[in-house]
Amino acid sequence: MMLKIFPNYSVLTKTRTVKVVYLTSESYIDHSYTVAQELLKHAELKIFLQAKEATIEIDRWCKKFNAEFVERKRFRNPFSFISEIFFLLKIRKMKPDVVWFNTMTVYQVLLADILLKRFLVVMHDVDLHPESGDRHGMFSVRMTMKFALRKICAASRTQGDIFRQQHGFYPPVFQLPIINYYKETGDAGLKKPSGKVRFFFFGSVEKYKGIETLLAAAELLDERGLEYELNIYGKIKYDEEIIIDRIRNLVNVSIHNEFIDYRKIHSVYNSNHVLILPYRQVTQCGPLLIGYSEGVPAICSDLAGFREYVSDGVDSMLFGNTAGSLAAKMEEIIKDPGIIKKLSKGIEENAMKKFSMDVLVDEYMENFEKYV
Repeated sequence: MMLKIFPNYSVLTKTRTVKVVYLTSESYIDHSYTVAQELLKHAELKIFLQAKEATIEIDRWCKKFNAEFVERKRFRNPFSFISEIFFLLKIRKMKPDVVWFNTMTVYQVLLADILLKRFLVVMHDVDLHPESGDRHGMFSVRMTMKFALRKICAASRTQGDIFRQQHGFYPPVFQLPIINYYKETGDAGLKKPSGKVRFFFFGSVEKYKGIETLLAAAELLDERGLEYELNIYGKIKYDEEIIIDRIRNLVNVSIHNEFIDYRKIHSVYNSNHVLILPYRQVTQCGPLLIGYSEGVPAICSDLAGFREYVSDGVDSMLFGNTAGSLAAKMEEIIKDPGIIKKLSKGIEENAMKKFSMDVLVDEYMENFEKYV
């Protein structure tokens, strides 16, 4: 029997090709890279990237995906509101099945429901980080909760559970995938060093990330006379002098108190053995997902946001949220470095098969197809 062919329908799947307009920003350029790579194979995808200015990195990113750069004006700029109206009207003329926001400006929150037929917005922090100082970001989140509650999507199943507890219903989940951006765009990495085990912390040093627990664990290891290295990569965002003074007293610890350029991140991961994530609060974690792409295992706090992605003892390890527990896990690896190879193999055999974008894309498409 002949299959009747309709415009915008796939002959092979007999299903309509979903037309998605995807809006992302420089803050999420790394995982947007991974997501867009795969979604382009499954949907008719038009991408916009919003940022304050078009950097070389953004220009390269846009060229790769045939994406369009959109300048994000300051909220207080009187032209900001008008420019957002024209931008959303431009999107409406494209007649997408769904507009998918990776994040929303305050004006987009106010205008989207009026100017767009169907849209979704990913809420990357349904549970805001403690002591967060991003006032505009916090205000935008609150506005999104108020005006677009039923359009919110979560970036992890842990976030979905939190959202349901707070609002009484479970949102669509676009689970964050393993991030391959830095491996594909970074400078050539160094070979894994031999000798002492090299632990590392990567990312801005903020209060909720538990750097004090890590330093306390290092103090315990130093007291035991164990040989290892601990490298901290990231700008300190609070109590800078106190933290640096504490590090100075630790024999095996060094800090790179600076923003790490995206081109160097691949080398950072490739020149260390085990990532340490001593967070006090987490619902999804980019550094862990970068590590999986690099084949680098982690030691993570025993929290739901990590349990979602970590099979303890298989692809990474969990510790009991105390300095003593973390020190015990680090000591275990120092005395038996073969554990690193075992966990790295587990990443390939377990984590990659669960959280790669080519695995998660089916759920993404199911979320979109509900709007067709």
